[in-house]
Amino acid sequence: MGAKLGGGSSAGGMDEINVTPLIDVVLVLLIIFMVMTPITVRKMASNLPPVDDSPPTPPDQVPQDQLMVAVYLDGTTALNLKMETDDELRTDITNRLRGRAKKSVFVDAHPDANYGRVIQVMDLIRECGAEHVGFADLKDEGPAKLDPAAALPGAAPAAVPG
Repeated sequence: MGAKLGGGSSAGGMDEINVTPLIDVVLVLLIIFMVMTPITVRKMASNLPPVDDSPPTPPDQVPQDQLMVAVYLDGTTALNLKMETDDELRTDITNRLRGRAKKSVFVDAHPDANYGRVIQVMDLIRECGAEHVGFADLKDEGPAKLDPAAALPGAAPAAVPG
């Protein structure tokens, strides 16, 4: 930081680094960054969705026009709790999506269902014309199968563990 005074046995230059210019440069850079940071922050824009604090809709009050495909542990599928084969599923989804502005279908798969089967059902839904395929996780144990007796008109839906 300064020169050594006095007579020493070494007659040569200093063997220490002079850090004063380094500190000066760092302080100047620090001041520049402190001044520029508020300007930079103001220029960054973000489009965040509005906060929705409303509670989620209970499963028994889901809109009737919403399409929910369930993939069960054994690989069978259901559209809005109605058991269907792949061909029936393809026909029903295609007919229900026809003429809609918002073509969204949700998939609720059992956590232990075959991954390949779930992807196959998602591909089938895309082929039917769905623009958005979303995942729904309604229960930790996966979707429940509808009791065949409850499928009759006027019967209350009762879930059978599946």
